Amino acid sequence: MVENQVRVFIDMRINLPLAATLLIFLAACRNNNITEAIPKGPVNITLDLNLLDNQHLLVPGSFTMAEGGVKGVIIIHDYDDSWYAFERTCAWQPLNTCSQIWVDTQAIQLKCGTYTSNRFETCCESRFMFNGLPLKGPAGGSLARYSISRSANLLYVYN
Repeated sequence: MVENQVRVFIDMRINLPLAATLLIFLAACRNNNITEAIPKGPVNITLDLNLLDNQHLLVPGSFTMAEGGVKGVIIIHDYDDSWYAFERTCAWQPLNTCSQIWVDTQAIQLKCGTYTSNRFETCCESRFMFNGLPLKGPAGGSLARYSISRSANLLYVYN
């Protein structure tokens, strides 16, 4: 009887990691929201918050768009006084030409789509919080983030 218990324990010890790995793999395969990696491009931005064009960023809830990365960079001063910098490429099918992030100032969210003839056209219905986490739509992951730091009134965005 003790021999059978030892044999079952050894079988469980060997098969448990295999079973756990298999479950993780199956769960990942079921997640259809992740399709391809979000591209990131070179970014080295310095913003002087003393300049008139950038002073609005001192107010929580503000944002600005900058050149860099693949489809641009969005810099956000969130309402909780946190700073974020994201690639403006949507987390859902990032290689689509319409897959670009814009700020919806009425809903206080980020949305995926494009502007044509001064009219916004959604690309995939994905919406994100100001911290880059998905709220709605097919995007299952966060927006691609760039490093951001502040020293006095200089804001640095880089990778």
